[in-house]
Amino acid sequence: MPQEKPNFSGRLVLVTPVESAGMEQIVKHDATTLSMTHASEGAAHATVYELDGSENRNIISSHGRDLTTLSKVSWSGNSLIITSATTYPDGRKLDQKQVWSLDSGRLVIELAESMQGGSPRTSVLVHKKQ
Repeated sequence: MPQEKPNFSGRLVLVTPVESAGMEQIVKHDATTLSMTHASEGAAHATVYELDGSENRNIISSHGRDLTTLSKVSWSGNSLIITSATTYPDGRKLDQKQVWSLDSGRLVIELAESMQGGSPRTSVLVHKKQ
């Protein structure tokens, strides 16, 4: 019998890394979509991903500019993988890979990102449910 996939829904508060601790986001996850809403710089940002393997297009306004992110979502065992590419107005491109998993009830996101012309970065974001 196949194991049921985790559900990432909830009001989540970032606990690690410490310098970003306290940031909140609302995640809604059902059989077909994953959506996230968070506040940043006084504005709410929402991102919606279809979980059917199709390409997702999200537009986020930042500093008076609209940034378009194209992404795909897939499962690897009980981990949700989001790969995305954002192109900035100056032509630079940011590639990201997020691996979402649950560990003792906490959401753990392993994040790898690289900006065109820059060094790749990795980080681990740990959220607790409220």
